Amino acid sequence: MNRYLISGVAPGKGGVGTLVKSLDYRKYPFNYNPLYVRNPKVSIASLLKNGKIADFICESVLFVCSLIYVQLRMLTMYGNTVILIYPQYFNSFVLTALVKNNDVALYVMDNSFFCIKSNNYLEGQECMKCIDGVSNIDKSCSPLSKISSTRSAIDKIEKIKSISPHMYFLAQNYQQFILLKKTFGDRVRGSVVGMTTGEFCHQTTVSKKHGYDIVYHGSNSDAKGVMYVLELAKHLKQYSFLLPISPNVKQIEYPNVHFKECTWSTGLEEFTANARLVLCPSIYSSPVEGSLLKSIAYNGNVAVYDNDFGFQNEIDSNALLRLNSNISFSCGVIDEFIKSKRDLSLSAKGWLKSYVSNLNDKNIFEWNLSGDHNNIDS
Repeated sequence: MNRYLISGVAPGKGGVGTLVKSLDYRKYPFNYNPLYVRNPKVSIASLLKNGKIADFICESVLFVCSLIYVQLRMLTMYGNTVILIYPQYFNSFVLTALVKNNDVALYVMDNSFFCIKSNNYLEGQECMKCIDGVSNIDKSCSPLSKISSTRSAIDKIEKIKSISPHMYFLAQNYQQFILLKKTFGDRVRGSVVGMTTGEFCHQTTVSKKHGYDIVYHGSNSDAKGVMYVLELAKHLKQYSFLLPISPNVKQIEYPNVHFKECTWSTGLEEFTANARLVLCPSIYSSPVEGSLLKSIAYNGNVAVYDNDFGFQNEIDSNALLRLNSNISFSCGVIDEFIKSKRDLSLSAKGWLKSYVSNLNDKNIFEWNLSGDHNNIDS
């Protein structure tokens, strides 16, 4: 019997790719063989939009060929142990065969097991319409993946639900496990294993320099809170805001808002470390987010958005500044925090140290399908 780590996203920079890169390194003591879909170097949609037809065709062909190869390998697997990550690209028939013929654990990256958008966000709020079934889907919703149709995404969710009794689920956090139980029933098998990419394990202190008052650590996503941050900035004109996205993306001009397109390695790390406050206000039911953990590690004064099922619910109440949908209230919280010169970093970094010390790779790589696990109460 062999062991395989199969992912629809290859090791890379940012998001799921960063986690897969970390797992690819950490898998060796547990004898897992890697099987990854080759992802485009740049967005295929952006290549087409910018008229780079040759590059578009080349990247598309390479992606499709890699996807076909990985799925053919999956179809030939029998009697193996598999950790599956980001199955959105895989055909439903292939997933069914893989689960039928092997012991499979799905390491859950997002909310695609009940939401076709993956990030359950709708009209400025955390959305639970489809937690009881995709028949409740809002007409405005479409798949996050541009290569999937709404129908195929719905079929994928229904297929995962039908084969869920034969799978094991590796949840990043307890709130996510609760959502798994709400979707698949109380007898769903799985465990909470945490999540870390190892990017901040050796971070200690940072010498503060003058920077922007408030830094948004997130992407150009309404679910991640970018529009929420802009609304805060509109009412907090006395403070400077930094958003690490292109100024061409949001056609909004506030004198206190600065757009500087950058990644962690090209400027965002420094902006985060030197901010008076870092905003990680994901509005959807976010699992463990690397942006939040890194913001705590490199700064420690972090504000989040309170919702019902986000990971921030599991962090000590005195370690974070908590905002909500009431803009006036949230602006008051931020203003009072900055004026009072409060410092949450000691509590926040203490929590982070405890969180990281309790993670154990064995919980991920040594899972056991035969065990009747359901550790939400442990």
